[in-house]
Amino acid sequence: MDSELLAEEKQIALADQRRRNGVEGKFGQGKRRFGLDLIREKLPLTSGCTIAMNLLVMNLEKLLELLFVCIAGLHWFMMATFASERSTTGLISSRPCHATC
Repeated sequence: MDSELLAEEKQIALADQRRRNGVEGKFGQGKRRFGLDLIREKLPLTSGCTIAMNLLVMNLEKLLELLFVCIAGLHWFMMATFASERSTTGLISSRPCHATC
């Protein structure tokens, strides 16, 4: 019974550590890429505002990345659809093209 409780506590501790690692990683990214370690404001209100603006920029960057992936996927899908339509309608010839000059 005691070993089951110990194993369950270990699993909970591992899950907490995994969740904490993601949060700590985001703070590290904020310090490296967005200057969270360079905040020099004296008042709590202004330093809080600066931190909030940095977090907003981090979130907007993630949304921009997601938007880019969606647009690139849509572009790829449209190009694949257009290429398949061209090949089924006979616009693309299977014989080699010889240019006459």
